[in-house]
Amino acid sequence: MNSFKTLLKNLGPGLLFASMAIGTSHLVLSTKAGAQYGWIMVIPIILANVFKYPFFEFGVRYTNITNKTLIEGYLNRGKGYLWFYACITLVTTFTILAALYTVTAGLFINLFKVSDVSISIIALGLFIFISSLLIIGKYRFLETSLKFVITILFVALIVTTALVIFRGQVAEVEGFTPTPIFNEVGILFLIGLMGWMPTTVEASSWVSLWSLEKWKTQKQKPSLQESLQEFNIGYIMTAVLAVFFLTIGCMTLYGTTEW
Repeated sequence: MNSFKTLLKNLGPGLLFASMAIGTSHLVLSTKAGAQYGWIMVIPIILANVFKYPFFEFGVRYTNITNKTLIEGYLNRGKGYLWFYACITLVTTFTILAALYTVTAGLFINLFKVSDVSISIIALGLFIFISSLLIIGKYRFLETSLKFVITILFVALIVTTALVIFRGQVAEVEGFTPTPIFNEVGILFLIGLMGWMPTTVEASSWVSLWSLEKWKTQKQKPSLQESLQEFNIGYIMTAVLAVFFLTIGCMTLYGTTEW
């Protein structure tokens, strides 16, 4: 019982990682992988999560032992490493934000039936609104709000996946032929899927930053084992949710031409 209470108290960076990963890789690519290629795509999704785990786990381990972020670690190795990381972050940040806000703005337009405002304006408005909330509420607000969001998302996705499975596989259209994977288009999609699954590896430094901010809200820093346990829960959750999204895409669209 005490270990469970300790785990709940330490929840934070792992959940933030899970919420951050559920974007382009899950909502878009995992669903499309199932819809376009079928169950076979569960293999690259699992492999990507397994192979990338050490990169993200190292961020948690390094910060817990040294009380420093990975960014500080890069600087200690030399400014060249820090500039290299900065260039990678600069390139990927714009693509990540553009993809996430475009998808979110599209969902906003469809949910609230907003047709007289461009998707760019809505995306900009969402960016300003969310940035303002984070500037005011800082890490504590981010963690608290995401605990509710992730809980609701996880429950909703479980229910949706169960309903989809209960309904059964959609009927194939006449003359359907599986989309080939090992051609130019398929290989490029695989690269994109595995590259974004569960997210890009430079996000390991974000986990270390979140860990330090989390510890500022606690009276005692968690042990290495407790930190890894908390992160592992969030990481496993990202892999499970990716399979859920793939299942939804596969059961509702694979065998049709609607993807």
